[in-house]
Amino acid sequence: MNTYFIRHTADMDIADDTRRYLWDQRRIAIHFPEDSSGNKDKDSSKLDAESYSGSARKAMRAMAALAQSGGYVCGRYFPPYEDYLVGFVEPKSKIELVEGHWGKKWGLEGRLAVLKTLQLTRVKIVKPADYAVIMVGRPRQGTIMKWPNAGKTIENIVEERRSPPSLSDLSAAQQEIMCSEFMRLPEAAELGLPSLARLLLPVGRTMKDIDIAGLAPDGSRILAQVTYQRIANCQWKLDRLITYRDAGIRHLVFFCGCDSAETRGGVLIFPIQKAFEIFSASPLGKQWLGFAA
Repeated sequence: MNTYFIRHTADMDIADDTRRYLWDQRRIAIHFPEDSSGNKDKDSSKLDAESYSGSARKAMRAMAALAQSGGYVCGRYFPPYEDYLVGFVEPKSKIELVEGHWGKKWGLEGRLAVLKTLQLTRVKIVKPADYAVIMVGRPRQGTIMKWPNAGKTIENIVEERRSPPSLSDLSAAQQEIMCSEFMRLPEAAELGLPSLARLLLPVGRTMKDIDIAGLAPDGSRILAQVTYQRIANCQWKLDRLITYRDAGIRHLVFFCGCDSAETRGGVLIFPIQKAFEIFSASPLGKQWLGFAA
């Protein structure tokens, strides 16, 4: 079942008391007042996505899909709430209109606001600092959207599951961090991987084609790419990493979905699943996973 992320932030331009009502009633909402008719005198109450255009249509389609199929939801209600609501929308839920008031952003403070809402069930209040995927993995843009990178994190919170996390539960950003920390373990060196002594850049998308840039204990550079995909489906990623060999980079590592370690074109290809299993069995890995997932 899909997981969604939704924002009820200042850009939504509703009054604080309206946002508090949504929080208290455990509802998620979108506020796109103008339909494709162009009438700006009052908020539209239409519920069909095709009556809207642009981002409003996209948001209405996402809400309609969530209402029909159900799904897990993480909602932000800032201001005034720093915490998040996570919960579940039952399949075949009804999108309901809720009336509130506009905020101050567009100079329409106090005007009647018509919100399209869905009811959350099995709601939990979550501090984002307790779950790294919420802080670093949430979608950066949009009002409501599917959130595949959340993995099973939101579902597990709602269902009150404490099962050990799997590699697939980690977001892409978390997988990159995990691989960088794995290269610090003595077990990694024993398997022929370079030891990561220092990072040169933040882990992630700082460099094109490179997820991890660091130094080995002898000062030689390490460049690594991380992907959950099977190597047969991402040969182009390996080809791009191979080009760094000509720049004199001594250590090139490609973490990916493969059955065993091998070297191609000067790049050490290593199974990301094996890296996860070794890291998660270490004391540091167990502690990190308890926070990350």
